[in-house]
Amino acid sequence: MVKVYLGLRRRNGEVDSMPAPKRIFFAQVAPGQWRDWVNITNVGNKEGKVTVIARDGNGKVFWSTERSLKPFQCWTPPVEDAIKMEASLEVISDQPIVGERHCHLGTQVLDFPGAAFELGTVGRRLFFAEVASYIADWMKILNVSEEADALVTVVGHDRSTGRVVTQFTGRVKPKGFWVVGDAASQIGRVTGTLEIISTQPIVAEKHAHYTGGKSAIGQLGQLIEGIDTVAPKRIYFGQIAPGEWYDWVTLTNVGNKEAKITVIARDQNGKAVWSAEKSVMPWQCWIPPVNEAVKNIDVSLEVISDQPVLGERHQHLGTQVLSFPGAAPELGTVGKRLYFPEVYSGAYDWFRFFNVSEEPAVVTFIVRNRDGKVLNQFQHRIKPMGFWTVPDDLIRQATGTVEVLSTAPIMGERHMHYRGWKTAISQLGQVIELA
Repeated sequence: MVKVYLGLRRRNGEVDSMPAPKRIFFAQVAPGQWRDWVNITNVGNKEGKVTVIARDGNGKVFWSTERSLKPFQCWTPPVEDAIKMEASLEVISDQPIVGERHCHLGTQVLDFPGAAFELGTVGRRLFFAEVASYIADWMKILNVSEEADALVTVVGHDRSTGRVVTQFTGRVKPKGFWVVGDAASQIGRVTGTLEIISTQPIVAEKHAHYTGGKSAIGQLGQLIEGIDTVAPKRIYFGQIAPGEWYDWVTLTNVGNKEAKITVIARDQNGKAVWSAEKSVMPWQCWIPPVNEAVKNIDVSLEVISDQPVLGERHQHLGTQVLSFPGAAPELGTVGKRLYFPEVYSGAYDWFRFFNVSEEPAVVTFIVRNRDGKVLNQFQHRIKPMGFWTVPDDLIRQATGTVEVLSTAPIMGERHMHYRGWKTAISQLGQVIELA
């Protein structure tokens, strides 16, 4: 029996500390020409027994494997060789774990963290901040419950007006999944947002393919509501890039009333250098002109609203596209201990950490190899509302993992560039301790 949390717990208005999960889910392992790479890391203090289970669309188990992992040791289970059909993956451990999946085809790479109740990526009401009729979008929805079918409703809202453009339903068996393809569904009519409502806890991931099939990005659905939680009224983006990169940020009022939304760009010392504001109707999107306004300086972006707000940022250069959801404590993406399940010596990796508090943050950066051995560690002090950029050369060409400890709440981004700067992927640091 899965112990069900529908979101992050709160006490007296504060988000409780929650541990790294012992059970994570990947909604898809792809068959055929796509190459899959799944990485699992034991982030506990003891040796852990890790079991990986593959299921078909009806929830039936057809393959499994297991291994013992030392603390901070990584494991890449042989899913690509073993799984020749469309599948989901469940990973169970007796120690806390985190994971990440990459799905490759040429310059198209999608990357997904392992979803979990504790990480705020499993719930009954999920949200995708961007879907577009002019690209190929499709979704996979995994019912993680063992108890009952999930009755799922997909609601598409128009970007400009917030009105409902389409809505349709599906039924997903326990531990089964539902694939919502662009051609076979009504997603193709929507340029705006998607709301996913379910009677059982689900994981939802969206795949977007464009630039003539040369670029792809993936996002997990953002949790709008859980137990005693709501979508945030303040979210953070670690970077808006200057120069040749094109930045695109979309913000959506997911509340029931008109919202006043303010965006604030800050330099690395936390000084505000630009701001803008707009009134946004329920479910309406706003794309603030960050690319035109912030041209010559590397900045962070804070978004403040008097109604619940969710957002997403895309950063484009040729076939390279990075995508980041807005981070927030309520979403489980701001905390004092972050973890990145992968850093790779064959690529250009760099990191951005944004101190979202009004106190200085002393941040410790720890690099390990895949066996869990510490290769390098260093510290930096970040001013209140300031940021710190960790370049590739400080990581010393490591292949392994990154752990980040902070004295104040931070959000963290990883940017990875490879294949001659034709492919890029991005992840927020997974928060394994909130406080």
